[in-house]
Amino acid sequence: MSERILYFDCAAGVSGDMTLAGLLDLGVPLKALNAELDKLDLPGFRLVRSKASRGGIRGTRVRVEAPDDRGYRHFKDFERALKKSRLSNKTRERALALVRRIFEAEASVHGSTAEKVHLHELGSLDTIVDIVGAVCGVELLGVDRVESSPVNVGAGSVQTEHGLLSVPAPATALLLKGVPVIADGDFERTTPTGAVLVSGFAERFGAWPSMTLLETGYGLGSKDPKGGRPNALRLVLGEREHRRSQTVCVLEATIDDATPEQVGFTQERLLEAGVLDVFLTPVLMKKSRPGTNITVLAELDGRESATEILFRESTTLGVRSYLVERDILERRFVTVKTRYGSVKIKEARRHGELLNAAPEYDDCRRAARKHQVSLSTIQRASLAAHARLRKS
Repeated sequence: MSERILYFDCAAGVSGDMTLAGLLDLGVPLKALNAELDKLDLPGFRLVRSKASRGGIRGTRVRVEAPDDRGYRHFKDFERALKKSRLSNKTRERALALVRRIFEAEASVHGSTAEKVHLHELGSLDTIVDIVGAVCGVELLGVDRVESSPVNVGAGSVQTEHGLLSVPAPATALLLKGVPVIADGDFERTTPTGAVLVSGFAERFGAWPSMTLLETGYGLGSKDPKGGRPNALRLVLGEREHRRSQTVCVLEATIDDATPEQVGFTQERLLEAGVLDVFLTPVLMKKSRPGTNITVLAELDGRESATEILFRESTTLGVRSYLVERDILERRFVTVKTRYGSVKIKEARRHGELLNAAPEYDDCRRAARKHQVSLSTIQRASLAAHARLRKS
C-alpha cells in the first residue's frame, strides 16, 4: 500500500493564487476544478490560467477575474456562500474552517471577533475561490498527506487599507504560529491566504520527505523581481510505501546530584503525566562521577508539561530536546478467556499482518496473585487462548 504526498516548497513564499496555480501546473484538470468551483453558485468570477516565467522558471499563473466584486465581506457572507454551495460536506467544512481562521486572525489583530470584523483586501471573491480551489485541487490529486518546507515570509512592508505594515502582515504572522519561517527578499512573499493554506494543509514542516517523485509544478506570483529567488511556489507530488509514522519529542536531562528516590519519583510523575515512555541510563560524568540520563519520549503537545516536571522534580539545570520521527505498528487489544479469567492481548500488525501478540502485564499479574500461580503460567495460558481465537 502506498500514499501520495504533496510537498510545498515555500522557499519563495506562498499565496492563494500561487497555490492554485501550482496545483494546476502539477496536473489538476482545469475543467474538473472549474466544475467544483461552479458549485459555489457565486456568479461574476472567472478563473484565468496562463503560462509565464519567473527567474527563468516556467510555470502557471492564475487570476480570479471578478470585475463587479465589491469586497469588504464579513464572515457570515463567506459562511452563507459555502453552506448554500453544492460542494461535498468534507470540502465545505474544510474550506469553512480555513476561512474562519483568517477572520479569527484579523479579529485578533483588531481586538474584535470573527463575526464582527470585516475584511478589506481579503474580503474579495478571490479569497474564497483560492481557498475552495486549493481544497478541491488537493482532493482531485488524490493526496493522502501534505508536508511543507519552512515558509519564506519575505521582508519589507506591504500597503493595506490600514496603512503601511511590516512584513509579515500581522494576520499572516498569527496564521503561521508554530510554523518554521525564514525572511528572505524585499517584499511580501507570503500572504494571509497562503499562510492559512500551508498551515492548514501541512502535517509536517521540514526537509523533503523520502518518496518517489511523480510530478513537479510551479505556481507563479504576480511580482517578477530581478535577482534573488524566483517568485514561484514549487509543489511536488510523490509516492511512498504507506507508513504509520509519528513525530514525537525526545527530552533528555543528565544528572549526578539526585538521590535514587528523586530520580524514581521523577519517572513516576512523567508517566502519570501521560508521556509515551521514560527510561533511565547510568552514565559516567565529568570527574568520573556516576550519573543518570533521563530520557523522555513525549507527544508534541506534552512537551511543555514534561519539561516542567523535569525541572521541578529532578535536580537538572537544563533539558535537551529534539524532534524525531518514529514508525509505529498498528495496535489493537483483544480479550481472551482463560481458566484464570479474562486477559487482554495487545496485537501489533503491519499492513494487516499480525507480527506480535503480548498479554497485558497488569491483567496477568492480577490473575497470578488471585490464583496463586506463576506469572509465566498466566502468560502461556493467555497466548494459547489467543492462538485458539485466531483459528476459530
